[in-house]
Amino acid sequence: MFSPAVALIPAVIWAFSPIYYRVFMKRFDFLLLNLLRTSMASLVLLVPALVIGFGSGVLYALLSGAISLACGDTLFLLSVREMGASVAAPVVYTYVLFVQLTATTVGGVVPAFNYVAAAMVIAGIFLLSRGGNGGMPKTRGIVYGLAAALVWTVGQDLIQAATNAGGSVLVVTFCRNAAAAVALGCAVLVTRRTRLWPSGVTRREVGFIALIALTDLAVGSLLFVYSVSLVGIALTVILTSLSPFLTQLFSKLLGKESPAATEFAGGAVIVAALVLAVIH
Repeated sequence: MFSPAVALIPAVIWAFSPIYYRVFMKRFDFLLLNLLRTSMASLVLLVPALVIGFGSGVLYALLSGAISLACGDTLFLLSVREMGASVAAPVVYTYVLFVQLTATTVGGVVPAFNYVAAAMVIAGIFLLSRGGNGGMPKTRGIVYGLAAALVWTVGQDLIQAATNAGGSVLVVTFCRNAAAAVALGCAVLVTRRTRLWPSGVTRREVGFIALIALTDLAVGSLLFVYSVSLVGIALTVILTSLSPFLTQLFSKLLGKESPAATEFAGGAVIVAALVLAVIH
């Protein structure tokens, strides 16, 4: 039987990662950072993927990676850089609503209660977004976040298509990261951003980035794809939408940002939506 914990673990992982990505972007260019994280994840997953062997669903997985990890995550990183993780994460999670509306196109069945839960998530996200940056989130950051949400929607639906086609969870995860790394590598070369690599980067810094990136893109993504293969994209994204509230909480506890009371109220609405989705 499917356990909600499978999807909630990525929610916790993805709550931490944007907080530290903002820290990393004080030193690293956003495009180089995304290339670094997807390349590291690809290398770690390469051998297991070769052992399992490539089969069905690879094309969908490759498209998902190029769309959601290369384009979507880059927009998300830009949003985080502009207005902080505690505001960017909630804004990007408006993709939860979009996925509910598009899940049926990839064979998903969306119960009526999922629509109610999705609406509650959006209400919670609205409350969350009223806080950060003194209650005045930057317009450019909001635009980046909403654009990332739209891109993520397409990319996540392609994960459902890949698993529906019989794609292995591990192979799908590898292909997504590999496609993103190739696309980002080409973008870095075309824009000549290699010259933006910061000087004096230590092994400790690279190791810390590797720890966050591999937890995010290897462990988190594997569990996310596994959840999608079991219960579909619609329910999975609702369960992982706990992330915005946890990002608020963790950023406060870690002293990285100072979320407002309104943002925590929005998080409570999201938790209630998760309970509704799991019960029904």
